[in-house]
Amino acid sequence: MKRDQIHMKPRERLLIGQLVEALNHAKTLSEIVRTTEDSLIRLTSADCMALCASRIGQPSLDDWLVAKMPEVYFAQYEEWKKDDFIRAANVRNPNRVMRDGDIIAHKDLQATKIYRIGQDMGVPLEHVMSVYLTQAGWDGNGGFSAYRLKPRPFSDHERDLVQYVAPHLSSAIQRCQVFVERELTGRLLEAQTAAQKTASLVLTTRFEVVQRLGPIDRLMEKWFTDLPGRLPLALLEKLNTAMSQSSFLQTGVGIWEMEGGRKTLRVTYFQLPPVGNKSYWQLRFQEVTHPQLIVWLKILTPKEIEIANLLYKGLSDKEIAHRLLNKKGEKNSHETVKKHLRHIYEKLKPFGVSNRADFMVRAHLPCEDEED
Repeated sequence: MKRDQIHMKPRERLLIGQLVEALNHAKTLSEIVRTTEDSLIRLTSADCMALCASRIGQPSLDDWLVAKMPEVYFAQYEEWKKDDFIRAANVRNPNRVMRDGDIIAHKDLQATKIYRIGQDMGVPLEHVMSVYLTQAGWDGNGGFSAYRLKPRPFSDHERDLVQYVAPHLSSAIQRCQVFVERELTGRLLEAQTAAQKTASLVLTTRFEVVQRLGPIDRLMEKWFTDLPGRLPLALLEKLNTAMSQSSFLQTGVGIWEMEGGRKTLRVTYFQLPPVGNKSYWQLRFQEVTHPQLIVWLKILTPKEIEIANLLYKGLSDKEIAHRLLNKKGEKNSHETVKKHLRHIYEKLKPFGVSNRADFMVRAHLPCEDEED
């Protein structure tokens, strides 16, 4: 039946008018549910309902919001999504409202896994009317489901009413996702200027990647061997541990570093202001080039390393001697320090170092880049 051919009672027209107005003003998915649940449930005579939308940056995963039913029902949805034949039928028929009776006989429905899941959770969903929502040019998707807890099927008229509303629902969900994505991007732009071109990731609190910014893919490929597009396991483990530490909980900012041959990968992570009632984390990645001294330390003895580090800080021979202690706990002589320095300069000749001046100039230079 075409939308303009639906016969509506005055009460239904009033509910749909209220519903469309609420949808036109909603800016987040939670606002859609909060402002429309009463109208939708009254319009369909449903006991409860659920709204879903694909996650920003992860269109294959869904976020579910429910009304008048336990949130736990969809908490583990990804685990039994493959068994959801109702959703599969909806996906094959996008933007078409379908009832369970259009897909499977009620007797057969009662023998399915998704029916048993509802029973086990104390949510005996006897009947469902749902629609998979999508639009041309929209990377994501959405959905709406109305449920009844008693064996009374949804009528043709109720299906037609939801079909009438479906385009408005679809547009509202898409608009909310775009709004949230733009606001999230705005938060990032506030935190960094375009000139910085910082490589970064934006994650949900469950460490799901929703945005990849700057030269992040190149850095990830260079530093990690995990599959492209996934958060590296080493980084995931570090973040999971670090974010539970008291120092991070107090400041909301943390740093993790991964040592390389001539560079260190520094990851700074912090929480962004909430967007659409959701929290996000930003991870900024920066390659820090080691000073040439780091390479030199690999060929020096422990005592020479100690002296080289003090020399690097600009201490004189006498100051170094004053700082150093021998095995007996006594200060080293000035001559002992000079002897160590001669050995250091000899070892560093291949690097163009033959005296203090050469050392001070070259030690602070960045290591030559390895081939990327």
